[in-house]
Amino acid sequence: MAFVVPDKRSVPELEEDTLKFWKENKIFEKSVEKNPTSDLYVFYDGPPFISGFPHYGHILGSVAKDIVPRYWTMKGKRVERLWGWDAQGLTVENRVQETLGIKNRRDIEFYGLDKFTKACYDYTSKISAEWEWYVDRIGRWVDFKNAYRTTDQTYMESVIWAFKQLYDKGYIYEGTRTSLYCPKCGTPVSDFEIAMDNSYRDLEDPSVMVKFPIVTKGKFKGINILAWTTTPWTLPSNRALVIDEKEQYAIIECNSEKYVVAKLRLGFVFKDKKYSVVEELDGKGLIGLEYEPPYRIFASKEGEFKVYSYEGMVTMEEGTGIVHSAPGFGEVDTEMGKHYGLTLMMTLNDEGEFLPGTESKNPYEGMFYLKSNDLILEDLEKRNILFRNEKAIHRVPYHDRCNTLLVQKAQSSWFINIQGVKDKLVEANKSINWVPEYIKHGIFEKTMEQAPDWCISRNRFWATPMPVWESLDGDRIVVSSIKEIEELSGQKVIDLHRPYIDSIVLKKDGKEYKRRLEVLDSWMEAGSMPFAQIHYPFENEEKFEKNFPGDYIVEYKGQIRAWFQRMHIMSTLLFGSRCFNNCIVTGVMAGSDGRKMSKTYKNYTDPKDVITNYGGDALRLYLMDSPLMSGENTNFNEAELKIKLRNVLNPLWNSVKYFLIYANFYNWDYKKSIKSRDILDKWIVARLHQVIKDFDLGLQAYNITPAVRSIEDFVDDLSRWYIRRSRDRITEGDNEALSTLYYVLVTFAKASAPAVPFVCENIYRSLVTSVDNSALESVHLCDYPAYDEEVIANSKAILDNMNKARKITSSALSIRVSNSIPVRQVLDNLEVSSSLLIPNEYFYLVLDEVNVKSMNFMDSLDENEGWVKDDSGLVSLNTKLTPELMKEGLLREFIRKVQDLRKELGLSVSDEIVVTYKKDKDMDEVVSSFSDEIKKKIGALSIKPGEELKIEKI
Repeated sequence: MAFVVPDKRSVPELEEDTLKFWKENKIFEKSVEKNPTSDLYVFYDGPPFISGFPHYGHILGSVAKDIVPRYWTMKGKRVERLWGWDAQGLTVENRVQETLGIKNRRDIEFYGLDKFTKACYDYTSKISAEWEWYVDRIGRWVDFKNAYRTTDQTYMESVIWAFKQLYDKGYIYEGTRTSLYCPKCGTPVSDFEIAMDNSYRDLEDPSVMVKFPIVTKGKFKGINILAWTTTPWTLPSNRALVIDEKEQYAIIECNSEKYVVAKLRLGFVFKDKKYSVVEELDGKGLIGLEYEPPYRIFASKEGEFKVYSYEGMVTMEEGTGIVHSAPGFGEVDTEMGKHYGLTLMMTLNDEGEFLPGTESKNPYEGMFYLKSNDLILEDLEKRNILFRNEKAIHRVPYHDRCNTLLVQKAQSSWFINIQGVKDKLVEANKSINWVPEYIKHGIFEKTMEQAPDWCISRNRFWATPMPVWESLDGDRIVVSSIKEIEELSGQKVIDLHRPYIDSIVLKKDGKEYKRRLEVLDSWMEAGSMPFAQIHYPFENEEKFEKNFPGDYIVEYKGQIRAWFQRMHIMSTLLFGSRCFNNCIVTGVMAGSDGRKMSKTYKNYTDPKDVITNYGGDALRLYLMDSPLMSGENTNFNEAELKIKLRNVLNPLWNSVKYFLIYANFYNWDYKKSIKSRDILDKWIVARLHQVIKDFDLGLQAYNITPAVRSIEDFVDDLSRWYIRRSRDRITEGDNEALSTLYYVLVTFAKASAPAVPFVCENIYRSLVTSVDNSALESVHLCDYPAYDEEVIANSKAILDNMNKARKITSSALSIRVSNSIPVRQVLDNLEVSSSLLIPNEYFYLVLDEVNVKSMNFMDSLDENEGWVKDDSGLVSLNTKLTPELMKEGLLREFIRKVQDLRKELGLSVSDEIVVTYKKDKDMDEVVSSFSDEIKKKIGALSIKPGEELKIEKI
């Protein structure tokens, strides 16, 4: 049976046929089913947003999420790959609000929660059709049909169960804490959400200095304490002034008024004013002084409107060295307030508007907090207590879900107590394999050590409900399942979403319990993914517990403080274990100009165009061989894609086609393969075992980049050295050469299939299934090939000598290039330093490749006329040309031109031709001297002179 020679379509064009083959024959499903359920490899896939559009970040992650599961499948593991959709939370709500023209949370309630929830269901039912195209075309195998959603009732029930477990273990509490808050969405926002994608903006803020007259009797009375703030809107909530007791302060007289300012800040504060220093004093001397605040709108208590010191709150790099503090607005301010027993100022409503005053009428009542800045400054100016009013640029957090600036605001919420479990979290991290390694004890561990308690409640709608019911007398029931809700209520749970779950009333001991209206943070849902996706513990209990922790997870670095850490927290507290064993953290890809990828900037090629033009395998190689896989950021570079196609995939596929031409020409039978004794064949087999070992160990250690790079290096060795130097043997039908090349191509296709699945499938189908009906139908159903350590060890001398031979060759060719001598021009001899000595059996490889007649090894290389050394000084080439050498050069050039004409006419190896050459004296001599050699190499029956070079098929 003859091998099937593939058509002339390009490597990217052939991928479409491969994809069709996989789908029609259910190769992915077969690859999963072939391995036993008792030997699972568990991979956690972070679900993308349900209506999002795939971008390079998703593609990078998807390739990394495919190469490892493919590898372990070929190693005999059962790797079930279930797609998931992130379909809950604020992102969905905001999109639906835009569709409905709803501005904020209050408007949702006016619109009707039932209608809004139905709109959310409708929105999340429309999955972007683009996803499957991209996932297919990059060669990723995943189960789309049975994808889970975070909106599934089974998923939500598992999240409710997790809440109950954490609550019963004492990890969850209700309390008041200052954290980021979105006034538009009306809900807390986790700090790690902002950090993960660097959601900050540079904005111009007020930078003001305000007079606070001292009222304490004594020498300080009437002196103004100058305090600095960038948030004038917090001045109505002022409770204290804060200094650094370790610093020096001064009493200053300026324009007949006296001020207290930090000594180190005098030059800045009075930069454009004349002043005199009245007295210098330690900061401790100011502590306890009482002052008159700018406003007495909200009731105060004993100990407020005084000067305090609090470490880390005051800087000598900006301002006056004294800051105004409104506990409840800012984490440090709140810590300070709690430390000194000050009032926690909760003076804004859920929409960021001022509440009524509790001591006097609030002139800013009902006003959005940022809009009050100008009015407050105008009021201070009129009352002559505004000393300086300037502007400063600050980085401020914003909510990327709704494009709204966030405020640090005290709020009553539900939290997971992180402070009490940090030791457990750090301990559980010790057994995780992180790639890159520095993440482990670096950002992952450090951010856990610095993490605040996790706010897990949200005052929103489209999410898993917080499973807490309370009675009028404050009694509380926390449930863990739908069954428990139904048993306690006597009602059927139709849907766990609001408002349906809100209407269910629990009854116990004659009391009624109504549900708290909060929902859970979508990151708690995400952190529950390992067990919630399979409805644990209500189903799949043995499956989960036997295979937890998961084996592998990969996402970009923004998820270190987000998804990775949330999963780690949930699993450590629920199961006393890490969540995953191996984690790859990728970098972020920017546009070609280093800026964020943007259609406006036109700084990247659309990924659909890239995949269409270069193919999925080229994109896979580019991404897996990039610094991104080492956690580094990099710019998109389309030129690298071209290089992968030109230097790796095309040479590999051309090597297959080259083999097929001569295997079919000589009717070569793979069943008659023999083991070769040729040194070049032994070398390429040893290199094959090396690359299998490098890829195998690399994937086991989750070091993908060096593993993929070893594949690329091998293709270079195979195509540019082994096949080039084996051409004569292959074209003559040498069984040892054809046997070796066949074995190497088939085995290499199996070894590199996880990395470049399309081209490896095509190699396998061309070389194996086309001639062997008993073979497995796909390379991806094969076992991963084993490397032979003994072959590698026994071939050490061969590998070392071949490296020397190639070094000599490379150096000699570089001399040719620098002296503009084409390789087709034969040269007389080559001298090489004895430090590169190789056995005689390697000589012909160098001589043929460099096109020289002889090679000598010398202890020292002399400086003779016409001889040129390479940069290392270890190789010297005789560049002198004799008439005889020039004649041989013409021979090589003539053969090349005829071969090019054969290609242009599409002739096969078996097609015989008649050649007419352009007659001249030199060519007559060449044809006369080398007629038989020419005919053999170009497949010609005869060669005759004429007016121009041409060939005719016989």
